[in-house]
Amino acid sequence: MEPALKIIAVKSSITGIGWKPQYLLPLKTLVSIVHILVTHTFAFLKYIFIQELENNPAFALEDFANVDFYSEV
Repeated sequence: MEPALKIIAVKSSITGIGWKPQYLLPLKTLVSIVHILVTHTFAFLKYIFIQELENNPAFALEDFANVDFYSEV
């Protein structure tokens, strides 16, 4: 049996966690790309769910409204 996935978040300034100056720009670029990707992904999911609910009022949205589903996305 595999152990459960653990997600850790660290709140700190970029300089506070000791990043080397030459890596700051690539890090900021990566964070920006990930932010845009996540924002668009959740907007697309919202669109899909709204469309499905309009087309099928019996759509079981509660099956998807859980932490496990969103951590997979």
